[in-house]
Parts: sequence; structure tokens; C-alpha cells
Amino acid sequence: MIATIELAGQPRRVDLSRGTCLAIEVSADGQHPKFFVDSDIRAEPLQSGGFTGQVAAGGSCNVESLTLIPHCHGTHTEGPGHITHEAIAVQDGLAMALVPASLVSVRPGEDHGDTPAGPGPVVAADQFEIPEAARALIIRTLPNDEDKCRRDYATASPYPLLSIEAMDKLVKAGIEHLLIDTPSVDAADDGGRLAQHRRFWTLGHDDARPPRKRAHCTITEMIFVPDSVSDGLYLLSQGVGAVRGDAAASTPVIYPIS
Repeated sequence: MIATIELAGQPRRVDLSRGTCLAIEVSADGQHPKFFVDSDIRAEPLQSGGFTGQVAAGGSCNVESLTLIPHCHGTHTEGPGHITHEAIAVQDGLAMALVPASLVSVRPGEDHGDTPAGPGPVVAADQFEIPEAARALIIRTLPNDEDKCRRDYATASPYPLLSIEAMDKLVKAGIEHLLIDTPSVDAADDGGRLAQHRRFWTLGHDDARPPRKRAHCTITEMIFVPDSVSDGLYLLSQGVGAVRGDAAASTPVIYPIS
């Protein structure tokens, strides 16, 4: 199904039959990413009175009780409520619209220990360009091992971080939605500063809300972009879940623009 759109004043074509999901599949078998916690996702049959939510155990149907932490167990989208004093759900102000997005692949520099952004390899500002039409930036870090889909970040090498200049660059370019295949845009232990999150939302430490122009902006972490998907322009459907909170499990899908 081909749609014709106007983007930056130019007619473009979008193949809506060729969507690629960037979410990491998760289940209770432990084959999923873990960040900041030791526990796996847990799924148990619902027990309610005499009801058992497991057909194999004599129940009439399967009904699971699922325990997971969106920030820690897979692809999730977070809003400014992640770091504000005031509770703000990621769904607040989020437009239900397809968003022009640029996918870029970057190879972080070598890990030279601690940097201004934190410990680990760093993505420099000059490693990517942002098309004028893009409102979302999708970052695929190289090497792009499928181990990202089941990595325990407590035992893995430090993950890549954007440099301070790189974060400032994408904010200045008007990027409203950042998607990245690392578990966080900040180091796992940065002393509680979450400095890169604050740069993205242009938030001071005591601000109750971000500036109006950034209040709808989101960060999506722990995506996985298959090698078969080329860098370039896409339309992004964010697929943010309906369970309200500062973050929600999400299923971003991209459609190629030609």
C-alpha cells in the first residue's frame, strides 16, 4: 500500500506495507534484556477463588499475571515525567500521528574510561546528520549484535553514550523524539544527575515541567534495528502503550519513505 505525502514541501512516497517493528520481543523465559535490576519478567497463571488461569492445570482458559518494569525489561518510551517532581504520564500531550524520522547508524569511539557524558564509548556530534524534515532521530549503534535483544547490562561492557555536544545538536535541530538501542541515554550510575535526559527536555534540576515546546517530546530506549533496514528517512508510528506512567512499553514501527 503506497501513500503519497508532502514532506518539507516535496511529494514523497511511503510504503505502508513494509513496516519494521523496532521493539524487542520479551517473554517470561528470561530471553530479554535486563537493565538496573537482577529479576526477569515473571508470568504466572491468575489464581482467583476457585479459578485457575491455566488450561493445562484444569482451567477453562489461559490468563496470565505479568510482572515487568518498562524501564528495565525491554523497549519503552518515556516522557519528561521520568525526571520531574510532578508526575506526568508519557501519554500526556503525545500526538497520535506518524512522525518523519531519520535512521542513522553510528560506530561509537573507543572506550577511554570516564567522559563528560559518563563511562563508555561515545557517539560524537559529527557522526550523524539530521535532515531538515526529521522530527525523530533513530540511532543504531555499531556493532549491531543481536545480543542486544537479551543482554544483561549488569555484566556487559559499558554501553555507548551520546556526547554532550551530540545531545545538544539534536535538540537544537528540533528533534522531538529520540530512539536509541541502548538501555539509557545516561550512564547506569551517574550519581542521580540524569544529565542527558535533562538536556533533551531542557529541564533544570528543580523544574516541575519542561518548557512547553519540549513537553510532548519522548525518549525511546532499548530498541533493536535489524541490519536489513537501511539508514534513511521513515515515517514512525511510536506505538506507546496505554498503561499510564512516566514510561510505557512501546512498539515503534517505521515505514520507508522514497
